[in-house]
Amino acid sequence: MLPTIGAWTELLKIGGTGRTRKKELRAYYRALSFNVLRKEGLFDFLVTPQSVQSIANRFGYTDIQFLTKYLDAYTEDEILIRENGTYRTNGIIKEFAVIAPDIFNPGLQQIASDGAAAIPDRLRGQYSTFSDEMNTFNWDDALQLKMYDHIRNAAFGYSGALKRRGKFIDVGCGNGVGTAAIWGKFYKRGAFESGNPMKMYALEYDPNLKQIAEEEFPLSVSRLFNIDRTIIDNLSPHYPTFVQGSAEELPFEDEFFDMVYTSQVLHWCDAERATKEMMRILKPGGLFFGTEAFYPMLDIYVELNVLLNEGAHGAIMKEEFIRWVKEAGASEVKTATPAGLFKVLKS
Repeated sequence: MLPTIGAWTELLKIGGTGRTRKKELRAYYRALSFNVLRKEGLFDFLVTPQSVQSIANRFGYTDIQFLTKYLDAYTEDEILIRENGTYRTNGIIKEFAVIAPDIFNPGLQQIASDGAAAIPDRLRGQYSTFSDEMNTFNWDDALQLKMYDHIRNAAFGYSGALKRRGKFIDVGCGNGVGTAAIWGKFYKRGAFESGNPMKMYALEYDPNLKQIAEEEFPLSVSRLFNIDRTIIDNLSPHYPTFVQGSAEELPFEDEFFDMVYTSQVLHWCDAERATKEMMRILKPGGLFFGTEAFYPMLDIYVELNVLLNEGAHGAIMKEEFIRWVKEAGASEVKTATPAGLFKVLKS
């Protein structure tokens, strides 16, 4: 009970309630997508009832399933009306006001805006990539957000990971700020001072973000914990090993790690493969923990924004995740809070 209360307390620091934040996110991503497709002429075309196929033919869309997801989302919000296998507009359609949640910084806003602009191409079968040269800088900015600190702190408090030692990996480390924060937590508890010190690893799929994570690591630790840079430099033998690779094909042998951590990564990939890979590299008795926005926590408009990217599979159900980890050898699985905290022990 106490770890769960602590996790809730940490998440409340983000501000607002979970329901309020979800409404803000839904309105923001809905407005971005709607305005792009309005400019495309979609809603003018839907003044008269149209089938999904007739819409696809008119605009050259090739991904029928992705198109239907958008149409159904707009129907749920009563922007469209679905009847007899067709869709039509529900009254006069005006441009939506775009209001970014106050927890979004400019980098995350730019990523969301660029994603919305890519919707027509995605409907025509052309995927986006997680980051290009410009969006690498936007992601670097976005991942500095305080909300990620609170989510990470909640995960560590709930799991009890800081009491453990051994080999640790951060799967999907992004720009490495989170990895630096984790390293600093263990450093403050003397994890690198004993005769058998901890060893940390961090894996990132995007090579540009991995390079930032590796090069900026000592600076990030010094800044986050207000520790003199010379002290950090003297601990360079204990720096994490940064690896470029995929969560679906982790480049490590079986039962290599004592702790495996991942946060808000599974919806960006084939979640079942990634989950079972993370369980594969975990030792018996080891801890697999982190966060994931399980369905329906991950709003449909946010999920659609994720699905613009090649390789993304979208939201998963908590029940699916629990089944996968049990199939991969879990002896205990616990989850908590709307942030999707989870901790798994391997038998």
